[in-house]
Formats: sequence, structure tokens, C-alpha cells
Amino acid sequence: MSFALDVKNEILNHDFSLKQMKMLLTGFLKFNGEIIYNDNEVLYQISCNNNALVRGIYKILKQFYKEDFQTTIIDLPIKVKNKKLFRILLTKNVKDFLEDLKIYDFKNNKKIIEIEDVSGKNSFEKHQDLIRAYVSGVFIAVGSVNSPETPNYHLELQFKFENEAIYFLNLMHSFDFDFKIVTRRNNFVVYLKKSMLVSDFLKFIDAAESVMAFENTRIGRDLKNNVIRYINTQIHNQKNITKTGNRQIEEINLIINKGMLSKLSLKAQVLAKARLKNPETSFSELVQVLEGEGIKITKSGVSNLFKIISKLAKQIKEG
Repeated sequence: MSFALDVKNEILNHDFSLKQMKMLLTGFLKFNGEIIYNDNEVLYQISCNNNALVRGIYKILKQFYKEDFQTTIIDLPIKVKNKKLFRILLTKNVKDFLEDLKIYDFKNNKKIIEIEDVSGKNSFEKHQDLIRAYVSGVFIAVGSVNSPETPNYHLELQFKFENEAIYFLNLMHSFDFDFKIVTRRNNFVVYLKKSMLVSDFLKFIDAAESVMAFENTRIGRDLKNNVIRYINTQIHNQKNITKTGNRQIEEINLIINKGMLSKLSLKAQVLAKARLKNPETSFSELVQVLEGEGIKITKSGVSNLFKIISKLAKQIKEG
């Protein structure tokens, strides 16, 4: 089972109040449901390709839709990842049911995008528990989140219409979630990419266990990446030190072979001999070596002396 399915199943198993369950159902059915007109009848069809999610939605649906409804299972082609499609068909009193959940306005023949039950001054703060339940339902319907074990952190919700995506975007901005929006294959996708925001959103939709799993994996992976990054930096630095040391040794040997070492200052001569004995030593370590010889010097002083040595070696090469 994917991490996204784990999150959705955890939400459906959360202990919601009756009002919260109704808001969750509203959020889910708004974006995972289709009105079907059959002669003079109005039907509503819900589709899902995961058995566990269907059972969770079915359980909540029974709390608010007291009529009987049809369930069918459709076998999908073998090449499809999820082999079965589960459908629930509501056939009786559908208009009343959808209007009660504030999903569809049949009088004006339009889908209701806003959360009507939480309108008014300071509504977001006052009704935060209901909004969280609503957002949980929307996420179950159209949301997905990458496993924290993957290279990139990513949580998204896909909407068919731009006004739906923009309303959700603005709703989440009210809770300081910096969702972005992009179009993809004729859908409007709102998404988060920062790991802390993904974690906070999972907390917002009451997926506490998933938050713990996400954080534990993220911290472990980030720690591993930091260790690898540190080791790679150390290896890179050591390679540079070795390369520089080898070049300096070549220059010093050239000066010695030409009998020109006395052309250097006493400090430079001591440094040259120290480099020959310590070919892979850093400038910081050479400072300590020279201090052991009674010579006070800084890293920049060591660098300047090597420049003088290089200049003399170049003069010798050029004759």
C-alpha cells in the first residue's frame, strides 16, 4: 500500500464527531461524484479503485444517506495498476441529499464550491474543526502525497476546474499553507513541496500516525544525506590538498636541485622542508608544524610564502 493510501485510510479511521463526518463526506463527494440524469430521476455515482477507501466512505455515507444504494465492482484491464473499480450509486432522494450536504444547488443548476456552513466573520477560526474535516474529505477524493523515502517531498490535489482549485488555494492560504497552482493535463493542481509544510498539512487533516512516519523517515534520510554530503566535501577538500601539495613539492624539489633554496627567506626554507615531510598536510596543519619549529605564522602567511616559492620555481623554469 502506498503512503498516500495509508494517509487516507488513517483519516477515515479517525474518531470524528457527527458534524465533522458530514463535512468530510461533503468534501469527498464534491470532488468524487457524478450526477446522472436518468429520465426524470437524479442519480449520484461515486467511484474509487481501493477497497479499503470504499469501505470507509460507505460507513460514513450510511450515517447520512438512509436510502438503499447500489454497489458494483468492475474488473479493469490487466495493464491497469488497480485491477478493480468500486462504484456506489445513489438512486433515491438524491436531490435532497446533495442539497443537504451543500454539494449542488439544483435551483440554479450549479455545483456549490464554497463551504457554506462556515461563512461569516471569524468563521475559519470558529469552525476550524469542520474545515479540517472538509479538507480531509477533499484530500481523500483528489489528493496524493509522495512517500518520504522518495527523493522529493510533494503533496498535491487535482481539480477539474480552475475555480475549484483557486477556492481551495485561498482557503488553505487562510491557514498559512503556501500552496502553489499549476495546470497539468487539463487539470488544475495545487501543491506543496516543502517538507515542513507537507508534515503540517498531514497534521491539519488529522493523520497523526502518518505525520510520525513521515517525520521519522524524513529526519533519517536528511541525516544520512548530511553525512554523505559532509564525507563528499571532506574527500573533495583532501583531493585539492593533495593536488596542491604535489605541485608545491615539485616546485620545491626544482629549487633544491638548482641549488637555489638559499634564495628563499628562512621562514620559506623551513616551510619548504616541512612540506616535503608532510605532502598531504593542510595549511592549518602546516601552521602548527612551523609553530613547533618556533616560527609564528598564520594560514595567510603560509599561503604568501608558497606564492613566493612558486614565483621562484617559475623563474627557474623560464631560465
